[in-house]
Amino acid sequence: MNRIWQPSRQLLNCLFPNFCVACHGLIEAEQGLCQHCLDDLVLFDLIKHHNLLHRPDIVNTFADCRFDHLIACAWYQAPFKHWLKKLKFSDQIHYKKALQQVILKQLTLAHRVNQHWPTEFIIMPLHNQRYLQRGYNQVSQTWLPCLNQLNLPISNALIKNKATQPQSTLSKAKRVKNLKGAFICQQSMHGKTVAIIDDVMTSGATLNAATEALKHAGAKQVWALLTCLTPLHH
Repeated sequence: MNRIWQPSRQLLNCLFPNFCVACHGLIEAEQGLCQHCLDDLVLFDLIKHHNLLHRPDIVNTFADCRFDHLIACAWYQAPFKHWLKKLKFSDQIHYKKALQQVILKQLTLAHRVNQHWPTEFIIMPLHNQRYLQRGYNQVSQTWLPCLNQLNLPISNALIKNKATQPQSTLSKAKRVKNLKGAFICQQSMHGKTVAIIDDVMTSGATLNAATEALKHAGAKQVWALLTCLTPLHH
């Protein structure tokens, strides 16, 4: 089978060339970034800080986090800001592939350096109304293939039962009020360590609201896994 697939893949690469979103060099069809550009990205050092809530600048910026453990790929700035916006509002597949490479790199590293690991992983749900408007969940698009590749257990226990206003238009206080009672956990999480996955954390209000629902359902610990954190100067 591999003997047949190798020439076929080479033919596809010739007929439909794929280019790195950073340097525009030729890459394989399943990639968004070449290895050089992937290695050159500025990512959080998860070896030095297994839990980013122990990093002083981050804990000072997000001082009121209700979750217990934080893992993220990078700051929400170039090039990640551009890639996430293009994916969220234009559903452009080559940016999705690039982000998946970054997520898989950081997720694999986090899995290796953390002694304990969540027992369930939950992708931040959209309210049905928002999902119907957009037609897809961009967090699921980027993270689900990575979770599956690492054989991590995925749960759909958390639902968003309240149609909230877009958080980007609100102050910090209004964000908290906007999300009050927005999430419900449909099953017991008694004694479990649960990870919530989202794309960008700005104030932490959405993750805090989801964390409250999971802890109300009995979760022992809640981790936040994120593509990006909003920069300190935001």
